[in-house]
Amino acid sequence: MLEFRPAIYQGGELYELPRPVRSVRLQEGWDFEQFKVPLRDGDQVTGHSQRGVEILLEGEVDSQGGKLKVSEVDMLETILSLRGLLDVDGESSKYSLVLYRDVETDGYRRFKKCSTVEFEYDLSRPQLFTYSLIVHAEDPVIYLTDPADD
Repeated sequence: MLEFRPAIYQGGELYELPRPVRSVRLQEGWDFEQFKVPLRDGDQVTGHSQRGVEILLEGEVDSQGGKLKVSEVDMLETILSLRGLLDVDGESSKYSLVLYRDVETDGYRRFKKCSTVEFEYDLSRPQLFTYSLIVHAEDPVIYLTDPADD
């Protein structure tokens, strides 16, 4: 049985994203060469290859790792912790982005070789902070493995 559990796996640690995560959108694309022959209808396409994947997430800082974040200080500490995890400064700091956990097998549906493209957070509402995150996964495969297996 799959559970929706967005998280970051980095350095042997699994960090659940602040919840609730309201939106997860994936943008996939392919590269190819397109050739047109003059005076001939249509064209030819060759060399299809899949690009990396852009993952867009939006959420609120209501809880993190099963703990409620009810004060402004708690929410700010959560945002700052997430900000630190998302700072990729080289190959060794790339992370896995977990989307689902399979509770029966303890496996995870995840992307590998991820880096942060953009992290935006709104601190203007002290009752509830919100955030949006864009992650780029170099590898377009969604793996069903335990992140510790890497």
